[in-house]
Amino acid sequence: MRKLLLAALLFIAVAAALHAAPPKRPTPNERRYTIQVTDEMRRHSRIGDTLYGVWTVYELLVLGAILATGWSAKLRNIAARLVPWRYARVPLWFTLFSLTTTLLYFPIWYYAGYIVPHQFGLTHQTFPAWLGDLAKGLGVDLAIGIMLSILVTLAMRMFKRWWIAIWLGSIPLMIVGVVIWPLFIDPLFNKFVPLQDAHLRELLLTEAQHAGIEDGRVYEVDKSKQTNEMNAYVTGIGPSKRIVLWDTLLAKMDDGEILAVMGHEMGHYVLNHLWKGLSFAIFIALITSWCAQFFFERGIIRWNLATERGDPAALPLLLAVVSAVTFLLSPAISGFSRYTEHEADVFSLQLTNDNHAAASSFVKLAEDSKVNPWPTPLMKYWRYSHPPLGERVRFALEWKGDISQPATHPAQRR
Repeated sequence: MRKLLLAALLFIAVAAALHAAPPKRPTPNERRYTIQVTDEMRRHSRIGDTLYGVWTVYELLVLGAILATGWSAKLRNIAARLVPWRYARVPLWFTLFSLTTTLLYFPIWYYAGYIVPHQFGLTHQTFPAWLGDLAKGLGVDLAIGIMLSILVTLAMRMFKRWWIAIWLGSIPLMIVGVVIWPLFIDPLFNKFVPLQDAHLRELLLTEAQHAGIEDGRVYEVDKSKQTNEMNAYVTGIGPSKRIVLWDTLLAKMDDGEILAVMGHEMGHYVLNHLWKGLSFAIFIALITSWCAQFFFERGIIRWNLATERGDPAALPLLLAVVSAVTFLLSPAISGFSRYTEHEADVFSLQLTNDNHAAASSFVKLAEDSKVNPWPTPLMKYWRYSHPPLGERVRFALEWKGDISQPATHPAQRR
């Protein structure tokens, strides 16, 4: 009996140790360069494409219904009764409006953000945890929305051509947003720490030196509590500028693949894609602001939606116009993004000279996220911010670098 008890305790101890041990990082020998496209991947992509269109239409229908039923005007009247000061009514109206839209949007959010990822095994997050993240996001959106609604209504009341004021005012807000988001907003949802793997950190520092980056900040984030998918990204400006690696990516890719991914992110640094993206966003904001006033004021007159200039009850129409214009500009926005992402892919290949590691990383990203690597041309040009992963694999394998030379970069010594 005593031997049996000791054996049981030993078994439990070994099992616990194995469970607690970090997952073993894949080796280069485990790489593959062909994406195994499955029916599940095709179905997941079809659901995503359908939800993209459904969401656009549903959002416009909700905003239209809020205006057509007079519900927005009722919310303005409630705010007017509760708050005597004219300018303090806008935040209260926006809060009531946000509560309304949250209730109406929740079914789609729940299906797209919780049901679908669980259906395809892309997350193990519990419903309370998902709901908590959603509540945090709504709180952030509410704070930002209140500020913007105040500024927009003030601009409408003070300027005849208020679209110019809104556009000019959006520029410093976008810059400040890019600076503070990684420092104050992202940590509300996840824990960010400097990259813990000392060996990998040394390889990355060497890679950064080859790329001409000094004092690069690389963080890992605990995204595994929300998703099983992999990702890495560059964000921030000035003191908040950093490269972030998801812990899921660190667990599933070997060192060479991680260096290929990081080479891509370093490309964003070196090629100033953040500043180029910000400049492009400012240009898009210019077009959107002009269209917003042009269609908003004609809609106000046609449907008699406002009692005065800057009436918050008419703001759902402004949101609908902005949403529609953004949707129509999606091919241009996506095209610009795909261009910069392809530039970063080329930079990574030039930096690492490791075609196979890059191709293998794309294979893993496609199969791990269960997306169709070969979307329809319409979906690609309309909504894909990155080149499809099938194209990225093919480009990486066909890229003609100086692969005949001995490996001198840490990304090649795998």
